[in-house]
Amino acid sequence: MKKTIIALLTLCLLLTACTTTNTGTTNELQPQEYRTGNQGLRITFTANTPPLRLFDTDEFNAVIEVENLGAYSTKGVADRIYLSLFDPTIITGLKTTGEQIPPLEGKGPYITRGATDRVSFQGMPAMLSAKKIDKYPLKLLATACYEYETIASPNICLDPNPYSSGAKACTPQNVGMSSGQGAPITVTSVQLEPRPGMTRLQIDISNTGGGEVFRPGIDTLQKCSPYAQGFNEFEELNQIQVYDISLPGYSILSSCKPLNQGRIRLINNKATIYCEINTQGQSTYSTPMTIRLGYGYRNIITKDIQLISIQ
Repeated sequence: MKKTIIALLTLCLLLTACTTTNTGTTNELQPQEYRTGNQGLRITFTANTPPLRLFDTDEFNAVIEVENLGAYSTKGVADRIYLSLFDPTIITGLKTTGEQIPPLEGKGPYITRGATDRVSFQGMPAMLSAKKIDKYPLKLLATACYEYETIASPNICLDPNPYSSGAKACTPQNVGMSSGQGAPITVTSVQLEPRPGMTRLQIDISNTGGGEVFRPGIDTLQKCSPYAQGFNEFEELNQIQVYDISLPGYSILSSCKPLNQGRIRLINNKATIYCEINTQGQSTYSTPMTIRLGYGYRNIITKDIQLISIQ
């Protein structure tokens, strides 16, 4: 009898262990919501590169870490980091063409963190004794210029006959999206105004990443460099390309305003797009929509160091 009880208890323990293991494995494979947050690429100076105190006989080495905090996988073809100084004669040998940012995979349904890589710069300090200087405070500027995308996918309720009574599958209401979409440009809300046979949309967009936005393209990426002449403020800066605004099976982009060659301009880091959807039938229904935006982005960080004469 005792042997039978022990055997049954052992079998129950084995079954419980298997169930727990299977449940844990299933949870690990569940896709996660990854289009959250308001950052793209983050750049930081790695520790002690360069050191805070640098002798003028030492080689200048700077290493910048680049991490993709967002949901878009960068291509790296024309994305670059530039290292510049307030006085370029003090550190020589830094390339004005910058260094390429490697392609960096973004977050995904099974990837909780984006990829990280490093970019290096080498130069040589000037001899301070020749300039009759004992020490010189120096500010380094690292400028990251890259292209990024935002994809927002809110679910909206469409009511072809909003003035009718009776039970309805859903109720049209505004959709808040303050948590971001894993990108520095954020679709903050989609507001709905249902009318018979048509629904008007107000799509609010904000630059929440802390950097500067500019029109995407290789030519504007080159103007992002601190060594270039800079952007045309009206035509290139604060310009976002609206690639598409769509519902399953069709685009509503042609109804959207105000767009200039498919672009919307940010004013005080905000913009609003107005679109229309033709609704058919009599029943309300919930449907996903997709908003896809493209842009160039610039982040700048600084580091203060002191150059010291060895003589």
